[in-house]
Amino acid sequence: MPDPWQSIIFDDPRSEHPMLPLVIKVMHCIYRTVNPTRPPPPTVMKWRYSQSLSYLVNEDGYVPSIVILNLREGKRDSTMKTLFTINLNTMTVNDRARNRHFPVPNEIGSSLRDLDEYVRKAVREKKEADVEEARRREREREEHMTRLQVFYRCLFDKGLIDGDYGKPFSIDSLLCPICSSRQTSCSKCRIISCSNSDCAASSAVPIVRCSRAFHQARQFCTSCLESPGSLPQLGKCPICLRLFCAGELSWCVGRPISNDGGLATSSSNPDVSGITRVHPARPLSCNTTACMPNSQDGRRDGRQCSNPECWSIRLCSTKVCPECITQDSFSCPCGRYWTCGSCEPQSSTVRRLLTCPRCLQCFCTLCSYIKACGLCRRVGLCNDCIEEVSHEAEHTLGGNLLFKCQNCQGHLCNACNDVGKSCRICSQILCKICEESEECKRCAHLRRVCDSPVLVRMRLNHSY
Repeated sequence: MPDPWQSIIFDDPRSEHPMLPLVIKVMHCIYRTVNPTRPPPPTVMKWRYSQSLSYLVNEDGYVPSIVILNLREGKRDSTMKTLFTINLNTMTVNDRARNRHFPVPNEIGSSLRDLDEYVRKAVREKKEADVEEARRREREREEHMTRLQVFYRCLFDKGLIDGDYGKPFSIDSLLCPICSSRQTSCSKCRIISCSNSDCAASSAVPIVRCSRAFHQARQFCTSCLESPGSLPQLGKCPICLRLFCAGELSWCVGRPISNDGGLATSSSNPDVSGITRVHPARPLSCNTTACMPNSQDGRRDGRQCSNPECWSIRLCSTKVCPECITQDSFSCPCGRYWTCGSCEPQSSTVRRLLTCPRCLQCFCTLCSYIKACGLCRRVGLCNDCIEEVSHEAEHTLGGNLLFKCQNCQGHLCNACNDVGKSCRICSQILCKICEESEECKRCAHLRRVCDSPVLVRMRLNHSY
């Protein structure tokens, strides 16, 4: 029969137990009261002074029937001996070594009452937690019973079991009534099916799971695969035909179409009211090393639109499939910027593009083929046009020819810069911005070199 007594042990001064200071205070007082000439123990310790609160719980489990504080003493590698017991119900001390009882000293009365209240609170909270846990388990059992009845009814309706399907199996059964394999359930709605893929029950209530070994606990019935407002829970890679969690795939959510049949210019949410899609969310490829190169080579994985307001920008794994690319898509000659088409207004200022004033070719702002004035943002000629124009034509182009500063490597148009200004020290040509800030990188570099410790020592040595 298990010991009905429960204990809270204080034998480690580093435990930081909230009641430890009170226990030490009571211990000091009792030792001084019994033998004033003997110094009390400084603190608790595992192998010398180990104290404990022992208590019995009433049948209802909510309150302790008795609480005892045990003051024990012993030696290393020997049995710990209880010297004093303090009954917190009667507030009396039992000196077991001298076989006598005496009332609790007044100076520790409040400390002992606090210890008693602490035990009572701990017992009450534990009982309440046990009751709540029992209720939770009962709710789970009732929910499992309901789901199991739905499972059996589905098998009965499909003719897989007879009318006595409930008799061979307990309502708490975790086995399939057809093949006796373990049951499984959808991670979302908890509908029950059979874990044996060859069993007819698993076909009656199909549940699919991610093919990743460490994701197989993520399994869903077919009705829970689609989640409103987000990507499907699982998707099938069109290359290897395996199922993966949504995060393991790259997707195209489908270009939105407005109510009038035209292309919508926003809405990255596939379930916005009043917006339909060219197609539902579609997996393009999985992220395995076998499928990613194949999908990229054939452009089957789609492309990432550079427009931050594009309908396709939802997650790092969403792209634009070939079906959703429109004829007005744009690709910068540098290859670093691409937009899928009418996902945004066609204004080059909105698109953050630069248009060559001569050939009207568009470029992205990071493109090395064209530059803009750092002050007025006037766009200069692209590299191809600069090579094609004659020397005479250069004068007629005026502000469309940009001056490159030799100092900061920035570009300014002739209207914003007085060409010909130079550094007063090294004569390097500077732009207007550098000339006004009086910052010449060449001179600054020369000063750093000249003031380096090595050259300073060389100059000092040479002077001697």
